[in-house]
Amino acid sequence: MLGPDPWQVIWNADRSGFIALLEARHCLVSWRSPVATESQQADSLARLLGHARALKKQLFAVPVNQTTADAAVALGMRATWIGAECLIDLDRWTLQGGRRQKVRWARSHAIKLGYAWREAHPLERRADFDGLQRIEERWKQERRERRTDSFLRNEFTELAHLRRYFVCEGPTGLVASITCTPVNRSTWYLQDPVRDPSAPRGALEGAMALALDTFRDERYSWASNGPLPFWRPDGVQDRPHPLGPLGDRVLNYFDRRYRFARINQFRSKFLPDETWPVFVVRSHRFVTPRAIGSLVRVLTRAID
Repeated sequence: MLGPDPWQVIWNADRSGFIALLEARHCLVSWRSPVATESQQADSLARLLGHARALKKQLFAVPVNQTTADAAVALGMRATWIGAECLIDLDRWTLQGGRRQKVRWARSHAIKLGYAWREAHPLERRADFDGLQRIEERWKQERRERRTDSFLRNEFTELAHLRRYFVCEGPTGLVASITCTPVNRSTWYLQDPVRDPSAPRGALEGAMALALDTFRDERYSWASNGPLPFWRPDGVQDRPHPLGPLGDRVLNYFDRRYRFARINQFRSKFLPDETWPVFVVRSHRFVTPRAIGSLVRVLTRAID
């Protein structure tokens, strides 16, 4: 909500919680669940649904938690499971033992090649700024789909005063980074992992491990490794709920664009201590092609 995109906010009655949305031509899109207590989420969603109906636009909210999904169903909306949010308990975080040996082995490989890890400070050190910028640009050059200007873009410069950056450094400079964003007073989100195409195996894993070590030592409680699309805690990638012809086309489009299986394969190396199901909820049973087109544009392009 603090970024440059045209977010709108609907507050609850006492302004102790809110739900945010982006408005497109034929739909409204809310990203994540309401920022509110569990007991307030149903009211926040109802306010958003009322706003969408007043505008005569279809509503999509994604990815939302179980509480919001249950509230959506109670309001007559449709909810579809789309994956799992993966959380790491920092009190228990360690690279020792068998659960995360793949991360440990990968990091050891990079160490043998002369690479090391540290926290970067792009607002204080010009060399760090230039290094992060170079990694991001080379990462985007590798696949054109990564060069998006929607609110889902990778831009390390945005909210840099709030974020923290952990990097892998070698003989040629920085080769991998993880941008971390605070979720609340106890939790950080390992949001944007980026690597130079020439980075060795273990470079990015080591940066993420350092971030987790740092947050653990600073007495934070949780780190979110993000929502893994169509991934279950047993590691199986699954699509149990049919989305209909249009929904399947949209899903396949984003699967090709973001390569869900590869994202899941990498992030699941950091086995979660807790998982929460996440859902997409929609206001209409039948989604129109115009609403689908608006949804795709919101997720892939900047809103004027």
